[in-house]
Amino acid sequence: MKTVRSLSSSIRRQSGFSLIEMIGVLAIIAILAVVIVPKVFTTIEGSRITAAVSSISAVRSAVTDFAGKYGTVPATNANSRIDDLLLAAGYMDSRFAVKIGTPPANPPVAGATWTYANGVWAAAGGASQATQSRIIRLTSNVTAPSTANGANYQLDGVTNLPAGSLVVSAVLVNVTGNEAQQLSLKIDGDPYSAANATTADSAGKVVYNTPSAAGLTTVYVYLAHQ
Repeated sequence: MKTVRSLSSSIRRQSGFSLIEMIGVLAIIAILAVVIVPKVFTTIEGSRITAAVSSISAVRSAVTDFAGKYGTVPATNANSRIDDLLLAAGYMDSRFAVKIGTPPANPPVAGATWTYANGVWAAAGGASQATQSRIIRLTSNVTAPSTANGANYQLDGVTNLPAGSLVVSAVLVNVTGNEAQQLSLKIDGDPYSAANATTADSAGKVVYNTPSAAGLTTVYVYLAHQ
């Protein structure tokens, strides 16, 4: 009987973990979490930036095709969107949407309806699109690009767009400062990107004002001008 009890106790001891072993395992898991988790989030953010660049490139191509057929791109107002125009004209299958910034509302906020008559595209009705990422067309001005809200760019980092230019831009609403900087680096590279995620960017195709106290800013991306 003593032999049986001794063998049983030995089996129980061998089948479990000691407190020291458990602490060691938890320490290893904690170290792996510290190393791996930030890389996972960085990878996710990077994929969102890459997807945004692809969406912007697709819209740029559609804008070019539209302008090639109709000669120009009409102006937008608070309620109208060029991506809705491209959708109506058959150059896009869906509205412009990216995975950074404020997600599209569900259901979508109805924009102005575009119609074509007598050789002219015109928009009417709709609700404000100010909170939505979208495509716009404005007439250029000489305001600093970081505060021009898509009406001016310094593509070479110094020179404003020609006066009276018709400027088409992608608008990305409520993007984090880090995402804005990464998007700029992806499209413009180091020379025309902000040095950090907390300052404004006025150079190149990607511009934005200083992020808010919440770390958010609206990004404007140059697509084309006439």
